[in-house]
Amino acid sequence: MSFKFDLLFEVEVPRPWTEGKEAAKFHQAIEQAVLADRMGFDTVWIVEHHFLKEFAHSSAPEVMLGALAMKTERIRLGHGVVLMLGEVNHPIRVAERAATIDILSNGRFEMGTGRSSSPYQIESIAVDLTNTRAMWEEGLHLLPKLWASQDMTYEGRFYNWSDKITVLPKPIQQPHPPLWVASTQPDTCAIAGEHGIGLLCPAIAPPETFTAHVKNYKDAVANPRQVAGEFVNDAVGLFTVTFCHDDDDRARYLGGSAGLWYINTVAEIYKNDWRGWDLEKVPEEYRYHAEMKRRGRGVNTATGIELRNSEEKTWTDLIDSGAFCVGSPEKVIEKVDLYRRAGADRLVSVMQLADLKHEDLMRSIELMGTEVIPAVRAMERAEASPGT
Repeated sequence: MSFKFDLLFEVEVPRPWTEGKEAAKFHQAIEQAVLADRMGFDTVWIVEHHFLKEFAHSSAPEVMLGALAMKTERIRLGHGVVLMLGEVNHPIRVAERAATIDILSNGRFEMGTGRSSSPYQIESIAVDLTNTRAMWEEGLHLLPKLWASQDMTYEGRFYNWSDKITVLPKPIQQPHPPLWVASTQPDTCAIAGEHGIGLLCPAIAPPETFTAHVKNYKDAVANPRQVAGEFVNDAVGLFTVTFCHDDDDRARYLGGSAGLWYINTVAEIYKNDWRGWDLEKVPEEYRYHAEMKRRGRGVNTATGIELRNSEEKTWTDLIDSGAFCVGSPEKVIEKVDLYRRAGADRLVSVMQLADLKHEDLMRSIELMGTEVIPAVRAMERAEASPGT
C-alpha cells in the first residue's frame, strides 16, 4: 500500500474578523481542496468542531463535503470526524447524511468518528460526559447495520426503537464506507485497532514520538476483537502542520509562524478544561486528559502541546524536529520520510493556518503535487525493487 497524502480543513478564521473574512475562508478551502484533487492528494478531511473561535469554524462538515462531492473527481472525502454522540448526531442521521455524500461523490466517502476530547464542545448540548466512549462505540457499531438493514428494529443501551425502519438512501460503497476514529490519547489507539477501524492521530511533535502509538494500534488491529464493520480498515494517519514553498527560508517563516499560532490558539481554547474539578470526579474516560493538564502538559494530550513563545527559535525547533512538516520541497520530502519511518500510512496535512495567504496555500498544494508526492512515490518504487 502506497503512502497517502491527505489534506485537513478546520476553517481557521483569526481575528480581526473583518467583513467577509469568514465567508472567504470557506470558499478558499473549497478551491484548495479542488486543487488538491488535481495534484494527486488522496483524501480531504473536514472536521466537526463547535464554539472554537478562530481555531475551527467548521461546524457543519457534511455541507462542505456535499459541495466538494460535486466539484471534485478523484479525491476521497473524509468526515474527520463526526461526533458520534446522540445529543449531537444521532446514528440514524449520521447514516443518512453519510450515504448521501457517498452517492454524490460516486463512492468516495470516508466515515470518520469521534466523541470530542474536550467537554467544552459538548456540555452545552446536554451530553452526559460519563458515557461518551460507550455511546461512541454503540453508534460506531450501529452505522454499518443501519446502512445494510431493511425493516430494522433495535434495542441497545443508548438507542432504542421498535418501529421497523429502513435508513435511506444506501451508500454506493459495498459493504460500506471505511470507518475511522480520531484519537488524542494513547489508549484510543489500541481501541481503534480492537474495533478494526482506521486511526487518525494529531502528531504535532517529533514523528518518532508516535512510534509506540502506531505500534499499539498495529498490534491490536492485527487481531481485532470486535470489528465494527464488515471489513478491517488497517491504516494510520498522522496529521500535523504542513507548508511548502519554493524558498526554504520563506517557507520556514510563513509556515512556522502560522503553525505556532495554531498550537497557541489550541492551547488557549482548551487550557481551562477540567480546571476546578477534583480529579476523582472527572469522568474516568477523560481522566487522562485532566492528569496531563495537571502535569503541565498543555491541551493536546497526544502531543503535550503547550503555549509557546511566539519567536523564531520556537518554530525553528518545531520544524527541525519534524513536528512541523514545513520547508522547500526537498526539506518536506525529508520530513515526510520521518512520518513513514514512524509507521504512519498517511500524512494528513493541516495547511489553511492562521492568515496564510490563499495564493501561498495554493502554491504549497501545487508543490506537494508536483514535487513532493512524486518523489515519495519514486522512493517507494526504489524500496520495492529487488536488490534495494
